[in-house]
Amino acid sequence: MITITYIKSCKSFSAISIFVLITLLLAGTANAEISVAFYPSQTSVEENEEFTIDIMIESDVNVSGAEMQLTYDPELIEVTSISEGNFFKQDGESTIFSKGTIDNELGTVNEIYSVIMGDDTMLEPDIFATITLHSKEKSGVAILEMKNVIITNSAGDSLETKITNAEIIVGDVEVTTPESGAETETEEESVTTGQNSSIIALIALCCLYIVRKRID
Repeated sequence: MITITYIKSCKSFSAISIFVLITLLLAGTANAEISVAFYPSQTSVEENEEFTIDIMIESDVNVSGAEMQLTYDPELIEVTSISEGNFFKQDGESTIFSKGTIDNELGTVNEIYSVIMGDDTMLEPDIFATITLHSKEKSGVAILEMKNVIITNSAGDSLETKITNAEIIVGDVEVTTPESGAETETEEESVTTGQNSSIIALIALCCLYIVRKRID
């Protein structure tokens, strides 16, 4: 009788241990964060001046590719070129890079992307791309914004991403209320985070139920 009770206790302890381990592993995946930000996020330039802004990526999970679009005020600034940075080329990785299609009349750059020719990998924070811009002969404040940002792994999963856009002050402009780093996180990303938390709880409870049923 004592032996049977001891075995059941051990099995119960194992079930709880498995439940906790699964929960921690899944929570770690859901809480993983990728930051995609313009650097600098705020800059001042003169009218009719050429300048550059980098797109930085920082990730604490394996990644294999990124794509995005850019929008900006074409009356204040224009994009002249986009070049690939070193983020996906770390450790000598081969990549396919698209500098996108620039439309300075609409103020857009579409289909910017880079993909590693191989498996996803853990990468150090680095520059994804460098944007060369030119300010026009008109003063004002332009927001350089990333749209439809998708960061993926080798499985094709779209990973949760935090976006920081850029504020560009052109010419002699009095900025009374600075926009806090022009930092934005889309509603879709926020909703996804909540869904991930619910999914984690449901999966963990299902695993615990299955293990307990087998013990009984």
